[in-house]
Amino acid sequence: DVGRGGHLSLFLPYLLQKKYGYKFVQWPTQPWYQERKSLSDNKQYHCPLGRCIVPLCDEPQFGSGLRFFLMGRQFLDEKDLLHQLVPELMPPTFPTLEDARTYAQQQDDASQSMLWFLKKVNQNGGRAVEVCKDLPTKSTLEKDEQLQAHVPRPLLWEGGRKCHVKTYYYLSACSNTNTMNNTTTTGAEWQLYLHDLYYLATADKPWSMEDASDECQITTLRTNRLFADHPWRIQWDLTERCERHLQTIMTRAIQQGKLQVPTTSATHTTTTSITSPTLQFEINSADWMLDEDGRIYLIECNGIPVLYDGGQEQALCTRGLELYDRLYKEDPKSAVVNDHELLRDAVTLAMTGTPPTKSLWKHIATIPALDVVAVSD
Repeated sequence: DVGRGGHLSLFLPYLLQKKYGYKFVQWPTQPWYQERKSLSDNKQYHCPLGRCIVPLCDEPQFGSGLRFFLMGRQFLDEKDLLHQLVPELMPPTFPTLEDARTYAQQQDDASQSMLWFLKKVNQNGGRAVEVCKDLPTKSTLEKDEQLQAHVPRPLLWEGGRKCHVKTYYYLSACSNTNTMNNTTTTGAEWQLYLHDLYYLATADKPWSMEDASDECQITTLRTNRLFADHPWRIQWDLTERCERHLQTIMTRAIQQGKLQVPTTSATHTTTTSITSPTLQFEINSADWMLDEDGRIYLIECNGIPVLYDGGQEQALCTRGLELYDRLYKEDPKSAVVNDHELLRDAVTLAMTGTPPTKSLWKHIATIPALDVVAVSD
């Protein structure tokens, strides 16, 4: 674990089961390189000591087995790139103030104030969202900012509170390449699963167009479970629509070459070269919002979403994790959030190719890969 920041620490208790053949040995780490984000903000990356290739590593370049980060994941995780991929699924979103002003002037009642979200394109979880009652007065947006118009007449939850639907998906890809007598064959495909327990994330206060506070407008914490038979999920046909739209997103990302499949090359003889299969997978989330007419909008996809496993110790590094941990310890049976089975079954799915019989992971699509990228070992 070199601190890349993914879900490796949550996967480990399940990966280390005897049936998978792993034993845990903590390899020492060393600085790898620094990324300068600004004059005052540098991010240090680490790697295994000696830049060694180890069986499991959260930094993909240094792991010979599972890869815990998808190649091309930024096209799903970063809001501007996601909007370029599926603009028709998202609220009106703009990279410049000029574009946002033009849109606002074209609305039927341009004299009315609008709510806007000023977002950092590469941060999630409500940490980098500023709610604006009108367009910002500054001259230009920063390179890592975009403006998103508020969903008109949002569908509200009990107590008149704003909400969004949160879904979790598993996306994986594996390839096998064989070269015999100068003839190379490559097979690769993506597998998309959706966890069949959806959630509502609700605001703390009743919604009002005039209230730009985070308590009124930001919905990040999961507060309600939506199983497949939940009346709200049935009424708004959430299952069919979330599955269909999620398949559209992933198919488009794969067909456009945004998401790619890695392989690790190793030459065994002078006439036969076998490229060993490399499985990459992630558990990510997609957030959806409904309006009063039932139209559904994709708000964002979250790479490395907050997951809470009540069956193991983990760092409580967010407000959500602190809340989920407190509620679980008070009453495990009634706690809304416990991602123990979601994580356990996802590891089984990654290691065996199929989820357990009673798992809530539901297969949505098998999507052929466009490209296979050789990764040198």
